[in-house]
Amino acid sequence: MSTSRSWKLLEILEETSRFFTDREIPEARLQAELLLADLLGLKRLDLYLQFDRPLHAEEVDRYRSYVRQRVKRVPLQYIVGTAAFRYLELSVTSDVLIPRPETEILVDIALEKLADLSAPHCLDLCCGSGAIALSLVHEHAEAFVTGSDLSQSAIAVSAANAQKWALEERVEWLCGDLFTTVADRQFHLISSNPPYICQADIATLEPEVRDYEPHLALDGGEDGLAFYRQICNSAADFLFPNGHLLLEVGDGQADQVCALLQQTGAYRSVDVSVDLNDIPRVVIAEKNS
Repeated sequence: MSTSRSWKLLEILEETSRFFTDREIPEARLQAELLLADLLGLKRLDLYLQFDRPLHAEEVDRYRSYVRQRVKRVPLQYIVGTAAFRYLELSVTSDVLIPRPETEILVDIALEKLADLSAPHCLDLCCGSGAIALSLVHEHAEAFVTGSDLSQSAIAVSAANAQKWALEERVEWLCGDLFTTVADRQFHLISSNPPYICQADIATLEPEVRDYEPHLALDGGEDGLAFYRQICNSAADFLFPNGHLLLEVGDGQADQVCALLQQTGAYRSVDVSVDLNDIPRVVIAEKNS
């Protein structure tokens, strides 16, 4: 992409789309559009109203920088510094996992369980960017959520996102290993999207994930279940009677996580909800009364 010539918006999009396609970047045209829209401070669809707009040399230079990063398989969200999740646009860095659409299903279920509760207290383990915790307080006017993560850098991202959305008064962030941060406390609902990739499988992941997303948020131990064992063994102690535990799980893990919960004898029901692709995605356990 030469900077010695003048570029119009449509021309640079078409050139970048071809460039991405040649280098096997998925959804080449969409990626080109999203990067350019972010650079210009526009909504993606607004690009279609400005195809004849000439770009300044500094805009072309910045766009070239974006394109070079994407060709190296840096995730688009890390390049632009944000990721959409439900009704929120969250800041993301390489210190946190990029929020996925599948996780929105867990939030839907959590809101359903909290709907009839006044001022419910929730705990989100492995909170990362704060996507789950902040969505709960954003969409439930009385909820208070504690977000916990082992990574201090992730906690910093969560806190920045809370400030960005003026939600600081109804969230708190604690740095530590799972339940060690909330000793002697109980919650109406505990949620978690913990690391669940088998160690041996990390090397086989797409380069965007394998090379750029934090392995601390991916590595679920030898069989991918290490964090589920810890959470299932302890969660009931931190739930009020009739409280709910919601766990996002990887493909093929639901039955094993259900079995871990049933073995504790602490839950009167253990169910599974599927995602939009009919893959079992969220395990839902209700504590005994």
